[in-house]
Amino acid sequence: MRSWLLACAALVAACSGGEPSGGAYRGPIIDMHLHAYPVAFAAGAPICPGDQGMPILPLDPNEEFTPELLSRGCPEPLIAPATDEEALRLTLAQFGQHDIRRAVTSGAIGDVLRWREASERIVPAVGFATEDNYSVEQLRAMHARGEVAVFAEVLAQYRGIAADDERLEPFFALAEELDVPVGVHIGEGPPASGRFPGYESYRVSLSSALQLENVLQRHPRLRIYVMHYGSPLVDDMLAMMFAYPNLYVDVSANNWGMPRREFYDHLQRMIDAGFEQRIMYGSDQMIWPDAIGESIAAINDAPFLSADQKRLIFYANAARFLRLTPEEIAADHAPQ
Repeated sequence: MRSWLLACAALVAACSGGEPSGGAYRGPIIDMHLHAYPVAFAAGAPICPGDQGMPILPLDPNEEFTPELLSRGCPEPLIAPATDEEALRLTLAQFGQHDIRRAVTSGAIGDVLRWREASERIVPAVGFATEDNYSVEQLRAMHARGEVAVFAEVLAQYRGIAADDERLEPFFALAEELDVPVGVHIGEGPPASGRFPGYESYRVSLSSALQLENVLQRHPRLRIYVMHYGSPLVDDMLAMMFAYPNLYVDVSANNWGMPRREFYDHLQRMIDAGFEQRIMYGSDQMIWPDAIGESIAAINDAPFLSADQKRLIFYANAARFLRLTPEEIAADHAPQ
């Protein structure tokens, strides 16, 4: 009886918020949102992390927009590596420094598999938007070959397509059939996305998580998470999570690319609403490896998070969502 009571007490402690703790989390981390992108992805431009106050400066409509404007006035911008090889090396170094044991990594399949060859910590992923990206048949074949474990990042919003558009229905059906987790981008694009070259199809109006309701009604067994938690439309995200307990979120990019006060307001609202067991850490590291450390610090520095809540966000929630086995979890917690 005593052992049963102790087990119940441990379970309650793991699931409850407890008192806020200023201590940093020191255990293994699962990154639910990483990219194997070439440094040319953003022309190698530096970017300013949010804790320095991401400069969304006024732009005269007659002035040409360039990515370098994202770091104008920033005292210590994040600098992209000079080569793709260096980007990979520095990202893997961040894994070791911060004990990241698994990282759901998306991009072009060739780049993803190259990163996977470099480290078993890479969980390979590719997204879908329409048939001109990857077809249903291609995704099925890649999954059968063990090349893809997660369908992410779904970039329909960048194509100006709602998540419940009928063109995406075969992809969600495939994910439910194969029991493959799906990560959908819903929220902000890059700063100044309305003027950012290459993002002409992105639509802010598709930032609401409510567009997933038809998807979840059609596919009740779908494992799905919203990347960037539908920021800044947090109320819509809370309503959807309340109604659909299989819906998770990650906090990627917002945890380093947005002003800390804004991010903390969003995160605390999700915590206070009772969703601490469905919030997952992600970095959204693209071509700035130091963003990983910045994003981890944002969680560790949150004054309202308890030690248990940090453990849930950094590891336990993702382990549950990904259905890791007890053996896999034990291996992640083993010393490296």
